[in-house]
Amino acid sequence: MPKGSLMNKTNPGSFDLQEVIESELIEAHFQPLVSLKRKQIVGYEGLSRGLNPSDQSLIPPSALFMEANVQGLQLELDRLCRKKAMEAFRNLPGGSADFILSLNLDASVMDQGAAGSGHLRNQVMEMGLNPRNIAIEIIESNVEDMKELQKFVQTYRGYGFLIALDDVGAGHSNLNRIPLIKPDILKIDRYLIQDIQDDFYKQEVLKSLLSMARFLGTLIIAEGVETEEESMTLLDMGVDMVQGYFFAKPLPPEKLDNAAVLDKVERLGTAFKQKLIRKIDRKRFSMDKYYSMILEMQIDLEKTPPDQFDAQLAGMIAKFPQAEGLYILDENGLQMTETVLGACSKNRRNPVMFHPAAKGSDHTLKDYYYFLMETDLGKGSFVTKPYLSMATGNVCVTLSALFKDADQKKYILCIDINTEGL
Repeated sequence: MPKGSLMNKTNPGSFDLQEVIESELIEAHFQPLVSLKRKQIVGYEGLSRGLNPSDQSLIPPSALFMEANVQGLQLELDRLCRKKAMEAFRNLPGGSADFILSLNLDASVMDQGAAGSGHLRNQVMEMGLNPRNIAIEIIESNVEDMKELQKFVQTYRGYGFLIALDDVGAGHSNLNRIPLIKPDILKIDRYLIQDIQDDFYKQEVLKSLLSMARFLGTLIIAEGVETEEESMTLLDMGVDMVQGYFFAKPLPPEKLDNAAVLDKVERLGTAFKQKLIRKIDRKRFSMDKYYSMILEMQIDLEKTPPDQFDAQLAGMIAKFPQAEGLYILDENGLQMTETVLGACSKNRRNPVMFHPAAKGSDHTLKDYYYFLMETDLGKGSFVTKPYLSMATGNVCVTLSALFKDADQKKYILCIDINTEGL
């Protein structure tokens, strides 16, 4: 179990790994798994620290497992780490029956034929623990024999263990193995979580993983949460389960302070409610402003002959600088005007890939056309979800509204608005 960082004096220098294993010089530390919405600690990840036989200083996990790889002792070290974690877990204050213990499995040992040994199940039973309380964290990239991995997962899920896929979103992740493993839990790597509040691309990747997890019935846990801003963004995106230094560092069992963790969760919840109220107020103000804008445009266009729509849009884009682009569709979904770009579209990206749709372009597959023209919902306007605009390369939403000219012919006015303006 090589993950985690050290809290006390460490000694990354020379040490006798064989003596560490024989004398069981492994110390278990725990980091809480927190449910933000339920305001509960639901479990712990068990992390291992080695003790140097010479002076009892802590050995970094990376050094432990690196030396194990050199000496071919991965299996022995892996089993010892799990044993020490389970021993400590079963003696946690308040008992362990209501918590999940998440254990890292050095998946490379499966290539040594350990998948079908049943050793982990035997360890759990000998400790008097229930397999339903144990989540096995697997970094699947460490496995070369995927049949052994699949065999292991099927066997241990049959015993009642939870299966977690670790480090999802890290550089080596291979998402096509998710259908093979069918994990109960996806642990999102710190790389995706770090500064997520300022990174639209990370947010969209995480949204995709969240959407996939909901359909698969898989739980998401965000690892490495270190700041309030990251926590607030995750909560806003719908991430419930988190783990990281912001809530608690990995600690020995006797130093765990659940009350402090829950107090931090409570304060985070209060701050999030306040932020949510401000966000709703800002969004309501923005949308009211944009709906007023689109209503004014509709009124003007209803008085305008269709052959003057282009000229009318050119005047409107100057009057409403918040709009990134304006265009009009006819009742057949064909674009009957040019796309008139506003001043805020000047930062558009590569013009070869991103350029406005031309007059005559077919928009019949766009959701706003179908919603306004092809349904009987009687709605006069529609707002899309944020998407990447092929006109500018910016992330935008499209506000669309139905209007009629003097001859009662139907048209759709489309206004692209950069999401930075919402």
